[in-house]
Amino acid sequence: MFKLTWFRTTDFATECDACGTRFDLMTGGTCERCRRILCKTHLHGTWLRRMQHEFGSVVCVKCRAGEGGGK
Repeated sequence: MFKLTWFRTTDFATECDACGTRFDLMTGGTCERCRRILCKTHLHGTWLRRMQHEFGSVVCVKCRAGEGGGK
């Protein structure tokens, strides 16, 4: 019989531009400044930054530190 799952993981994945690991698209994202596709560690850094992302813009760890190649 079919089992109903509420929070199912996606089947879509890509590779992080910084470290090359494959990750689920729902956990990472794209930096608005440097336009790189990054995993959650390289995009957000900490849990607090991830929560700030939910309410605002998405800027990666390197761009926040001034090391990114963004605009």
